Amino acid sequence: MPNLLVGQRFNVDDRVIRKFTTGFPNKFKTKGGNVTEALTRVNKVGVKKYYYKVLWDDKRSSEHAQHSLESVE
Repeated sequence: MPNLLVGQRFNVDDRVIRKFTTGFPNKFKTKGGNVTEALTRVNKVGVKKYYYKVLWDDKRSSEHAQHSLESVE
């Protein structure tokens, strides 16, 4: 069975939220936003890593690794 998680998970204009990074999940503080750009970087071992630029609902933008985002759909 192939691993469905390998590769790029999100496309431009996908709706995402940021996974909680503190020790305490708080469903009232989840931020939502849209992916504006998908980036691919190669680490020193030669493995591709995926990063995304996200425009949040409060009009700020930031760049995040794929593992720190979740799809809303």
